[in-house]
Amino acid sequence: MADDKQDPKASDLKVDNDHINIAYSNPSTSALMDMYAAWAKNYDKETVTDHGYAAPQDAVAGFVDIVPDRQARILDIGCGTGLVGVLLAARGYSHIDGADLSAEMRAVAAKHGVYHNLFTLDMTDDYGIDDPYDAAICVGVFGFGPPHIEHLHHIMGAVKPGAPVVLTVNNAGWAARDWDASFIPHLAKYEIELVADTRIRYLTKEDIDGRLIHLRRAS
Repeated sequence: MADDKQDPKASDLKVDNDHINIAYSNPSTSALMDMYAAWAKNYDKETVTDHGYAAPQDAVAGFVDIVPDRQARILDIGCGTGLVGVLLAARGYSHIDGADLSAEMRAVAAKHGVYHNLFTLDMTDDYGIDDPYDAAICVGVFGFGPPHIEHLHHIMGAVKPGAPVVLTVNNAGWAARDWDASFIPHLAKYEIELVADTRIRYLTKEDIDGRLIHLRRAS
């Protein structure tokens, strides 16, 4: 499990970026989509360069150890502008699809040329994927929400029974939304196994870290 580093208080979660502050304010899904539509063009610079967004790098590094097969069919859930897809492709993975609710973010992701398919996916609803994947990765989505902890089990429908799902959780969001109280009970309710929970970097310039969580379900 993760170590005992003190997480930031919800009242302290203000950064010098209006888009990040909106994302951390628990907006409606429609408001969040409007924000991402406006943010898509500058998302990578504002997160990675300006605020030290390191979760994609650490998540992909962990994913490589969990899913060594470079021929595995992978779904990048909440792919955004394609930061994770680019990193996966650089590691030799060749069968990557991406899904995101924001058309504007998907349009940026498509320009990288690393995804076989890009499609719309609402993470607050059942995914309904006809041909489940060998593995899934989800970076930068969970923590503050939406989606929220009560939607977490939907992610398991993206993969085959027993296949790994690797996701990050923003630790500031974990504290602000009290995931301590709901995470393990939610997994138990849906018979999801927590394989590992590892501390990773998140927004390094804001002193916010995160968790890399490995899940699987037998059926």
